[in-house]
Amino acid sequence: MSQEYSLARDLAELEGMVERLADYALGDRLYLPLAAGYSRRSTTPQLTIGALLLRRRRLSRLRPSLNPKQQARLDSALARHDAVQSEWSLHYENKLKQEVPARLKQMTGFFRDCQENPTGCASAYPPEALRRTIVQEILLAMDEFAYDKRELMAGVERTDIALRRLLHADVFLWSATLKPVYSPSVFWWLYSRPAPARCRA
Repeated sequence: MSQEYSLARDLAELEGMVERLADYALGDRLYLPLAAGYSRRSTTPQLTIGALLLRRRRLSRLRPSLNPKQQARLDSALARHDAVQSEWSLHYENKLKQEVPARLKQMTGFFRDCQENPTGCASAYPPEALRRTIVQEILLAMDEFAYDKRELMAGVERTDIALRRLLHADVFLWSATLKPVYSPSVFWWLYSRPAPARCRA
């Protein structure tokens, strides 16, 4: 994630995700492009429930920074999310249970690359921190909606063991605007970076 952060962009992306959430929850795809003409080189985000939850937390916590019109848009988007989650709860839960192992599997390539190229480990870390943060958003949502997350926790714990071998405490990884959103006790990997000397797991 870039050091720059835009509330307006997050809000627009949340609205786009919520607009397609019902179709997404009922569909087969885990990653759904938000815009037509999407290419792999595009910065347009893809819809997953984890990506939506990421924006939901940030915008809810930073609500006082939104103007009244933006707050009304946020309220509408959150209400639509809640309606879909309630109506299609089983489908919603199943998507979450697919997304966590998929994101954790992507992180295994990072750990392998760090073993092979320790000097490049630090520069490759930010996307992995985002993946782990999205996983945490999913776990928190599963608690919120009383979904059973036990089957996911072994993979999360293995990932965290590998991360702790690589990371050392550092300054907050993202924009300072987002720091109040992420407690260091819960989102500890956002307050850490790989140290080249410790990148051999």
